[in-house]
Parts: sequence; C-alpha cells; structure tokens
Amino acid sequence: MTSVGSRSVTVFVEGKGVLRCTLRGNLWAAERGETRPVAVGDRVQVKLESGTEGVVESVDERANRLARHQPAGRFSGQGRTHTSARSGKDPPVQVIAANLDRIVIVAALLDPPFRAGLVDRLVVAAHMQGIEPVLVLNKVDLEGTEARPGDRGGTVTRDVARPWIEDDMHVIATSTVTGEGTDALRELLAQGVNLLVGHSGVGKTSLLNVIAPQALRATGSVTSYHGRGRHTTTQVRLVPLDSGGWMVDSPGMREFGLEDVRPADLARLFTGFGELPDACKFNDCLHRTEPGCAVRTAVDAGEIAEERYDVYRRILDGVEGEAV
Repeated sequence: MTSVGSRSVTVFVEGKGVLRCTLRGNLWAAERGETRPVAVGDRVQVKLESGTEGVVESVDERANRLARHQPAGRFSGQGRTHTSARSGKDPPVQVIAANLDRIVIVAALLDPPFRAGLVDRLVVAAHMQGIEPVLVLNKVDLEGTEARPGDRGGTVTRDVARPWIEDDMHVIATSTVTGEGTDALRELLAQGVNLLVGHSGVGKTSLLNVIAPQALRATGSVTSYHGRGRHTTTQVRLVPLDSGGWMVDSPGMREFGLEDVRPADLARLFTGFGELPDACKFNDCLHRTEPGCAVRTAVDAGEIAEERYDVYRRILDGVEGEAV
C-alpha cells in the first residue's frame, strides 16, 4: 500500500507498478479499532480490474505498526464520527504506517527548536513494536547559532543527541546545505521500509529530496513568528528510493500520543534509564515519590540528568491520561 485516500488507495504491484484500487466493502465493516481499515505499508491481496486499477480483497497480517491516539476532539473515520477519550469514549487509533523496518526520527538543532519529547515518544513506540529507531539530527549547519528571543534553551549543539548515542541508538547528523551525513543516511536506508517522521519544519521533505531526487517535493519555510514549521507533506506516502529501499514520507507532527503503553512499563522503555527501573523496591514503581526508587536515587545523585527525568515525567503524565 503506497497511499490511502478517503475513497481509494494506491498499491504497488510487482510487474504492474502503482495501481489505483478500491477496497472491498467487508474491509470497511471490519472492526479493527482504527480510523481506517488499511494503512500505508500494508501488504494486501489485489484483484485486478484493468491494467491500471484493482480491488483490495484482503489485508495480510502486519509484522508491526506505528500508531497514535488521535488528539482531543471529534474526528471522522470508518464512515462515522468519533469522540475523543476525554469525553469518556475510546476512539480508534490512527495507524501512520505498517510493516516497518525503521522509524527515522528527524529533529532539527534549532529551527524549529529541538524538543526531546517527541523523539522519546517515538523511540518508546518503536521499541514496543520491535522496530529499529534511528535519530537524524538535521540542520547541523546551524549548530551554535543563538536561539531567537523567546525560544527555550539558548544555543543548541549536537550534544542534545548524547542520551540516545549512549543508549547505542543509531544517530546521524545531517545538513542538506553542506551535504553532511546524507550519504550515510542514504546507505542506511537502502534496505527495507523506513518511516520518516518528526515535527513540522525539521527538514524531512528536504532530506527526502536529496535522498530520492525523483520524488519531487515542495519545501516550506519555518514560520518565523513562533518557530514552528508549515506542513509541506500533507499525506502519508510510500516512495521508492534510488538506493533500493522504500521511504514512508509523513506530514509533520504536532503531538504523538502513545498507544497501549502501561505507565509502569514506560521507564523500562525510556532512553537513559537503563536497568534502573528493575532495581526499584516495587515492580509497579512510577519513579515519582515511591520509597526505594532506584531512578529517583540516580537523579538525586546526578547520574541521570534532571532534564531527562523531566521529559519522562511529562510523557508519564500523558500515558496516564490516555489510560484513563
């Protein structure tokens, strides 16, 4: 599945190329707890109707998926309107892509400002699904540039990636201006299916234009008023790379709600805590004020940075809210 629209999908069929397809009606009737019965990256069985069109008859079992809870509010899916969890109902999740080999998390050093929260949420989601996470620290040509007035953090350097490097996660520094890191990224992505994801304005589309120049994209500037990017990709799409792999290009994210993460399990998936959660006195320790907490002890001793612990606490608050 290379793209999913409101009325049709596109599917890559070996020997036929990309075909426009409709979905068999029983797929819409199936309750999968999702906003749509199919997602980009799904492997499907297609009945050909003509040389360029077909019908999706069934969806193969997925190896994995990256999904998120919908933001608060009302939204549409599967032909009806849903209400967010804040109103007491449980809405379907949005599956961003399925059958992934890697989740490539793109973050900018400064423009827009680096925010660890989204990186950590996506890394947790990748670990939950058995998908390799990769961090791309983009726009490193801006390293050391002073932040705009009002931005948090002041000067930003490549040191922001240290927690993930120390956790043995693959981290690549890139710049589409100087070309740094783009060859290494292209080589890494030459195999399998890779999801490119991150905040708006971090340069995902520009990177894709360098890695896969045949997949033309419009690039947008970052809004100077608040330092957040404009969306240039408006639909999730699976595109082939010249190097041989596949890339799922997705719209920039404002937020990412974790799916099916138990609050007591979050610390074991969180970058930088290592095996400390298993050393706590209580198995269900949430590492706030519980007695015998190995994580809090490490924070107080300076072995875990206070800012890393603060990110964990913010994500934990969100996970607890989604589990209510």
